[in-house]
Amino acid sequence: MRVSKFLGSVVAVGLAVAAVTLSTESRAGGDESLLTVTCNNGEVSVSAAKPWHTNDKAPWKWDKGDKVSVDEHAAKFKGAKCEGTVKAYICNGDSCKGPIAVPVK
Repeated sequence: MRVSKFLGSVVAVGLAVAAVTLSTESRAGGDESLLTVTCNNGEVSVSAAKPWHTNDKAPWKWDKGDKVSVDEHAAKFKGAKCEGTVKAYICNGDSCKGPIAVPVK
């Protein structure tokens, strides 16, 4: 009985640690720090920190507004307010990342 309780506790702790680790990495993987988001009166602009650049061939989306344009320098959107989340895509040479969820504030 004691051995089974001990093993159950070890398994439970292991699963809890794995769940916290996985959720932390997916939520705060650090990729959003590669992006700068500015918003003024519902006009959003997203740019990437050098040496990264925006991927103009990717399906950028803002859940609270419409895409206006995307080029290698910035993605621009128009909406009613500065809220929601942009799904961003960036590249550095052959290495690309995305979608990266970045909050609009």
